[in-house]
Amino acid sequence: MHISFIYPAALWLLLLLIPVWVLALLAPRRLGKGRFWTSMVLRSVLLLALLGSLAGTQLVRGVNQLTTVFLVDSSDSVLPVARAHAEQFIQQALATMPKDDRAAIVVFGENALVERAPSSERSLRRLLSVPIVSRTNIGAALELGLALLPGDSEKRLVLLSDGGENAGDTRTALQFAQAQHVPIDVVALNSGTGNDAAQLDDVRAPAEVRKGQTVNITVAVRAPAPVAGTLRLRAGDQLVTERAVQLKAGAQEFNFQVPAETTGFVRYSAEIEVQGDQRRQNNEAATLVNVTGEPHVLVVEGNPGEAQNLVATLQSAHMNPATITPAALPPSLASLASYDATVLVNVAAGALPPTAMQTLPAFVRDLGHGLVMVGGDRSFGMGNYAATPLEAALPVDMQVKDRNRRPDVALVFVLDKSGSMAACHCNGANMNDARIQSGVQKVDIAKDAIVQASALLQPQDKLGVVAFDNAPHWALNTAQKPTSDQVLDAIKGITPNGSTNIRAGLLAAKAALDLTDAKVKHVELLTDGWSSGSDNLDIAREMRAAGITLSTVAAGSGSAPYLEQLAQTGGGRYYPVENMEEVPQILVAETLKIAGNFIVEKNFVPTLTGDSPILHGLTNGTWPQLRGYNGTEAKATSQVILQSPDGDPVLAQWQYGLGRAVAWTSDLKGQWGRDLVSWNTFGQFAAQLVGWSMPRHAAGLLNGQAANDGLAAVVTAGVHDANNQPLVDAQVAGTVIAPDGKTIPITLKEVAPGQFQTTLPSPQTGSYLVQLTAQQGGQPIAAQTIGLVVPYSPEYRQRDANPALLQAMAQQTRGQLVSEPGQVFRHDLAAVQRASEIALPLLLLALLLLPFDIAVRRLGIRRSDFAAIPSFFRRTARSQGQPPMFDQLRRAQARAVVRPASTSPSAEREAPPTWSPPRMPRPLAERPTTAEIDQLRDASSVPPVSDEALARLRAAKERAKRIE
Repeated sequence: MHISFIYPAALWLLLLLIPVWVLALLAPRRLGKGRFWTSMVLRSVLLLALLGSLAGTQLVRGVNQLTTVFLVDSSDSVLPVARAHAEQFIQQALATMPKDDRAAIVVFGENALVERAPSSERSLRRLLSVPIVSRTNIGAALELGLALLPGDSEKRLVLLSDGGENAGDTRTALQFAQAQHVPIDVVALNSGTGNDAAQLDDVRAPAEVRKGQTVNITVAVRAPAPVAGTLRLRAGDQLVTERAVQLKAGAQEFNFQVPAETTGFVRYSAEIEVQGDQRRQNNEAATLVNVTGEPHVLVVEGNPGEAQNLVATLQSAHMNPATITPAALPPSLASLASYDATVLVNVAAGALPPTAMQTLPAFVRDLGHGLVMVGGDRSFGMGNYAATPLEAALPVDMQVKDRNRRPDVALVFVLDKSGSMAACHCNGANMNDARIQSGVQKVDIAKDAIVQASALLQPQDKLGVVAFDNAPHWALNTAQKPTSDQVLDAIKGITPNGSTNIRAGLLAAKAALDLTDAKVKHVELLTDGWSSGSDNLDIAREMRAAGITLSTVAAGSGSAPYLEQLAQTGGGRYYPVENMEEVPQILVAETLKIAGNFIVEKNFVPTLTGDSPILHGLTNGTWPQLRGYNGTEAKATSQVILQSPDGDPVLAQWQYGLGRAVAWTSDLKGQWGRDLVSWNTFGQFAAQLVGWSMPRHAAGLLNGQAANDGLAAVVTAGVHDANNQPLVDAQVAGTVIAPDGKTIPITLKEVAPGQFQTTLPSPQTGSYLVQLTAQQGGQPIAAQTIGLVVPYSPEYRQRDANPALLQAMAQQTRGQLVSEPGQVFRHDLAAVQRASEIALPLLLLALLLLPFDIAVRRLGIRRSDFAAIPSFFRRTARSQGQPPMFDQLRRAQARAVVRPASTSPSAEREAPPTWSPPRMPRPLAERPTTAEIDQLRDASSVPPVSDEALARLRAAKERAKRIE
C-alpha cells in the first residue's frame, strides 16, 4: 500500500509550514514551553491534513478481484444448439467463480445489448435480450464489453461466437482492448448448416439491354447435399418460368434466356424451393437490368387537358409520354428511373405527394435524368415552390429579388357591406346583430383582414377599397399604397346596411383599375354572394380581357354557389370560408401570391439572349407573341435563353448534378401561349424543349456492372473508345442511391487499363441504383445507371464461420481458446491496484484538531487543576444535605484569608476614608488555590491568621505569577 495524489501540484503549499515555524520561533513567547510546543505540533498536523485533502490524497492498495464479461453471439448464423451450448458454458463458469469476482453478460447480433451488469451472482437466468439477429457485429460487442469493465479490478472478455463477422469494425475494438491490456478469451461456436437444405448465391445478368433483346440470366445455387427442388424465375411480379432441378452437393449454375419486353429497370428474381429447408431467408436473389429503348416521358398535369398540346407533340416525336395526375406521381426513385424526363405542367407544390420534394431532385441530380417545369397560375411561385428542394433543382428562383424589376401591383378590395354582412360570428355561430349585440360582425372581420393584407404591398404598389350595398362607396380611392393606419382610418366607418349589388362593386373596381398603368391588376371580392341581378360572369370576362384578375372569398356558410365560377372566369382563385376567422389568413395568402409570387399578364414577344439546342432551327423566323408568364429570377449559374422585355426569364436551362432542368415560365395552352401552340413549328420546339433535358448516352464508352459478393457489393466499370481501346486519363465516379433514398458518393479506382472498381462494405438489404459518370480531361464523356440488389443479409450465407478471426483476436490480446468453463476466472493477469481517496477524512481531522489548537493557546490549564478535581467532588459530596449556614461560614472563612493579621476592627474604624475603584475579580494567579482554602478551613480553630500563614500565602501568589 502506498499514497498517491490526484492533484500533486497542491503539495507545493507545504512550503507554508516554513514561515509558520520561523515566525513562531522568532516571535516573543507568551506561552509556557509545554504549551508552545504542543500548539506548534497541533497546528502543523492541522495544516498537513488540510493540504492533503486539497491534493486529493489516495491510499493505493493491491486488488485481487477479477471482472469477466461474457459476449454471447445471438445472430442467426449461430444455430440454436450452439446457442444453448453457450448458455450452458456460462452457467458452469459462474458456478466456479471465486467469492470476490464479478461477471457481466452482453448479447449481440447486429447491435449489442447488456443482459447483466457486473455482479457476484453465481446463477444464470434465461437470456432475455433480443438484438438484431440478421448480422454479426463483433466490434460492437467488444466495445460494449470494454465499457462495462470497472477500472479497479482485473479484466477479461470471453467471446462466445462462430466468428462470422459481417458488420462493424473489429480491428478498432481490438486496438481498444490492447490499449487497456484486456485479454479476450474465445469459445468457438459451430455455425454449421443445420437444416439449410439450399441457398441461392447470386443472380447475374447484363446491366443494360435493348428492348426486344434476349436477357441471359445465370442463377447460382448451393446445397450441402444432393437434393431435388424447384427453381422459379420472375420478371417483376410476373412468373417467367418454373423448372424442377436436381441439386448437387456444392455450387452449381442454371441459365435462363428471357426476352426483354418492357423498358426501364426490370427486377429479375430467382427462388429455390426445397422440401425440409428451414432457413428460407437465403432462398431468393435478384438483379436489376436496365432495358433501354425509345425515350419515355412522364407528364404531370395540374388540371385535366392542360398538357394535351404537349402530349400530342411528344407522341409525334416518339417520346412515349405518360400522362398522370400530381397525386399519381411514383413515390420511389426506382419507379421514376424508368422515365427519361419528367414534365410538370402547371402543377402546384401542394398537389404533389410529399416524397416528390426528395425524389424529383434526386431524379435529376443523381440519376442524370431531365426535369421541365411549365408555367401557369399554379406553377413556379404561384404554386408555392419557394424554399422547397424542388426549387433548388430548377434554374430559376421563385421570387424576384431585384425590386426594381418587380412589376408594380394595383390591388382593389371589393367589400360587401350589405345587411347580410351584419351577421355576427360568435364561437362559430352566425347570429343576427339584433339578437346578439356583443358578437363580431362579418364586415368587421373583413375590415381587419384588409388591413393585414394591405401591409404586404410594396410602396410603389396601388391600393383601393370599395364597399357596396345597393351602390358602390369608395372608402379608399385607388392610389399609392397608404400606411396601415391610413387604411384603418379609411375603412373603419364601413357599416353593414342595404341590399347587395355585386355588379356595382365590380364595375367600380374595374373602372379604377383601367385608369392605372400597373403591370399586375387584381381584384379581391369578399361577399356572401346573394346579389340581385345576374351572375356577373360578363363583368369577369371583361376584366380578364383588360388584364385584371379576380379572386372571390365566400364569407360564411350558405354563400352563393356561382362565386366559384366567377373566380374561374376572372382567372383568379375561389376561397369558400365556413369559419369567418379564416378570412384574414386567406386574404394575406392571396395578396402574397399577387404581390410576391406574381404573374405578369401582357402581350410581348420574348427576346433571344442565348444559344441552346432547344431553339435550333427555330430562330430564323419571328417568335410568336406570348400573353403572360410567371415572374421568376434566374440563378447565377443558369443560362437564360429567352427573356421578357422586363428582363425576367421566359426560357432558362442549367445542369443540375448529373442531369438537366428547364424552366418555361409561360404556358403551353391557349391562355398565355395561344399564338405559340398554333405556331407551325410548335411541335419541334416542344420536342426539343423536353429532349434537351434527357440523358445523353455514349454507347460503348462506359460499361458498368454491380454485383453482391457476400460481405460487400462490388462496382466495376470499363471505359473504352469506339475501337474498344482503353481510354487514357479517364476517371470514373458515381453515386449510389440506397433503398431509403440516401446517396453515397463513390470513386472508382483504376485496377487495370480502362478498368475501374470499388466496393461497398456490408450494404443493407434492398435495391440500389448506381449512377456512373466517366470523365476525360475534366469533361463528362459518358454516364450510365445500373442496378444492384442485395437480396438478403450475409448472415444467411453458408460457410460464414471464421475460426481464424477468433484465434487472431485471442493472440493479439494475449487471450486463449477456452474449453473448460473454470478457466475464464483464472487469476493470471497483471496486478491491479485500487485507489481510495481520503481527502474527506483528512478534512474532518483538520476540523477536529482546530478546537484543541485554540484551547492550548487560549486556556491556562495547570497540572494542579487536574489534581484538584477529586477534592472538588469530595466537597460537593459533603455539601449535599448540609444546611445553608455552613455555606455562609465557609464564605466568611475565605474572606478572613485575605485580611492582614495586624489589622483590628478599631484600626479599620480609625483609617481615614479614601476612594477606591470598584473591586474587580482577581486574576487567576492571585487567587488562593483550593488546597490552600481547605488547609485554612481545617485550621479554623487556631487564632485567625498567623504571620507564617500570610508568608505562605504570599509565596503561593508569587509562584502563580511566575507560572502565568
